[in-house]
Amino acid sequence: MDGSPTPISRHARLRRPADTAVRWTGGFWAEKQDLVRTESIISVLDAMEDPENAAWFGNFRAVAAGGGTFRGRYWSDGDCYKALESILLLTDVSPDAGLTRRLDAYIETIAAAQEDDGYLNTQITLTDLGRWTDIEHHEMYNLGHLFTTACLHHQVTGTRQLLDIAIRAADNLHDTFTPRDPDLARFGFNPSQIMGLVELYRETGEARYLALARLFVENRGAHPDRPGNNGDQSQARVPLLDETEAVGHAVTGPYLWAGAADIVMETDEAPLMAAITRIWEDSTFRKMYITGGIGALHKGTSERSHPRYEQIAEAYGRPYQLPSDTAYNETCANIANAMWSWRMLQLTGEARYADVIEQVMYNTGLSGLSLSGTHFTYSNPLRFNGATQFIGNNDSPRRWTRWTCYCCPPQVTRTIAGLHRWAYSTAGNAVWVHLYGSNTLDTGLGAGRIALRQVSEFPWSGDVRLCVEDAPDSEVTLHLRIPGWSAVTSVRVNGEQVDATGEGPRYLALTRRWTTGDQIDLTLDLRPRILAARPEVEEVRNQVAVMAGPVVYCLEGADLPEGVTINEVALPADATFKTVAGEGLFAGITLLRTAMARRAGWSSPALYAPLVANDAGTLPVTLIPYFAWNNRDDNTMAVWLPLKG
Repeated sequence: MDGSPTPISRHARLRRPADTAVRWTGGFWAEKQDLVRTESIISVLDAMEDPENAAWFGNFRAVAAGGGTFRGRYWSDGDCYKALESILLLTDVSPDAGLTRRLDAYIETIAAAQEDDGYLNTQITLTDLGRWTDIEHHEMYNLGHLFTTACLHHQVTGTRQLLDIAIRAADNLHDTFTPRDPDLARFGFNPSQIMGLVELYRETGEARYLALARLFVENRGAHPDRPGNNGDQSQARVPLLDETEAVGHAVTGPYLWAGAADIVMETDEAPLMAAITRIWEDSTFRKMYITGGIGALHKGTSERSHPRYEQIAEAYGRPYQLPSDTAYNETCANIANAMWSWRMLQLTGEARYADVIEQVMYNTGLSGLSLSGTHFTYSNPLRFNGATQFIGNNDSPRRWTRWTCYCCPPQVTRTIAGLHRWAYSTAGNAVWVHLYGSNTLDTGLGAGRIALRQVSEFPWSGDVRLCVEDAPDSEVTLHLRIPGWSAVTSVRVNGEQVDATGEGPRYLALTRRWTTGDQIDLTLDLRPRILAARPEVEEVRNQVAVMAGPVVYCLEGADLPEGVTINEVALPADATFKTVAGEGLFAGITLLRTAMARRAGWSSPALYAPLVANDAGTLPVTLIPYFAWNNRDDNTMAVWLPLKG
């Protein structure tokens, strides 16, 4: 690929540069990408060779060999494809012969596991479950990740082996579902197939794949009373065009809405765009955590079902229902939130979507990965109480390498491996700068080639320098994102101040005939700030959180004096903070030091007791980034801290 923008999505305002056009060159995301390359992907592949793990490559080998026992979860195949996607993204940036050999071997096995008519789902072939008999068998989820990975494989390698496997599987899916059998309309519980089919349409130009993706969107909510429809659990009670709120499973929802956004990029359907916009606003402004996490509840209910409440797993809660210690916030859901927001950004060019991507990726999109890069978590609470913590489904007091539901590790690895693809967009003779950090952009515009070099230690420094290394001999507009959190922003072009005033998240447009050597200096406001939630968020009334730039900070028990717990401190409203460079485990990370009020511990055996004076002096504390918690022995933790008063 030559670095030119991808020739897709004619109804999107913005276009993503080719994968080869952007590279991290240092700093935060370069280090995380290197960590995934050297540690995380090896941990994931090793786990997927363990038959006791929930995702197991051995299922493909069993089918290829003629039979065997299926192991793992029904969505094992899809998670294996996500691991292959991670390899492709990593080796496209930095070739690795060992990873490429493993990838080629896996693809050969997958080809041998495909049935003669193109069908490919090992959890069905190795069992007596039967095709298309239960929506929770995850056939669609598996196929969707196959389609996405196959398109990427074709783009990166130029070979068709995996793409041809995907085409045969997609044609089987097309033949099965285009007759519109009402009994099959309920299928698509975890609908990655919609995004995958649109990608397949973009890669092949075959309109039938886009039409099939559109059919799956139309089916959602079209037959709410038919047997096997699980209602709001999978956003199937109300047709998508009529939906007004984010409900149900917090992965299946964003996957559906992201897939719908992909369709809008190709079809320009205004009613569909209006639907996913109002759902995004409900999710973001009434149901999203300060960390960017979504899916507050292990088990929730839908109040729209009739005649009784409907139980929903891994779910959005009611508006402003955002508990801290029981927060579910599945890693896959959090990253799906960013995936959905990325598509909305491409459609509109609105900075609010980029702010959410950033909020996710520096917090709950990253907290699922240990600082070592080898261990993972599924749920991401905002408070952890140690021995008294509620441990529900998929919760774990410690990070792990093997798990009973292994969808999150490859979700993390593929996202970090490919995050450079979200750093910029282009349109006509313009470039949008979405993410800050040391990187390079080298891409084609309508008027010719532009090359930029970005130098920054973001998010630990608010100073960003953009250097023009090549530009067309005509006017080009550079749109710099001004995050909503930056209260005071400074922009200079070749040393000359530019007016950057404004409110909320926005892009600052700089239009001129750029020449080699031009320099833009952007300074964002990274002063630590104390935030409160709306009063409707009952669980954190009279509590506050601390952020610096996009990074949410937390207090971990390991940073308190011996004998003091996270229940015995409060943050003054006028607290001041000193930034300090982390050492050892936290090397390369900025920590915050402040003074907190010491409160006497609860001494009464009673559930309720008379209020007593509770001032026990002050003590120094250190706050760490939320993404870095749960890497030490004492992992009690709180994001929301009582307000002293």
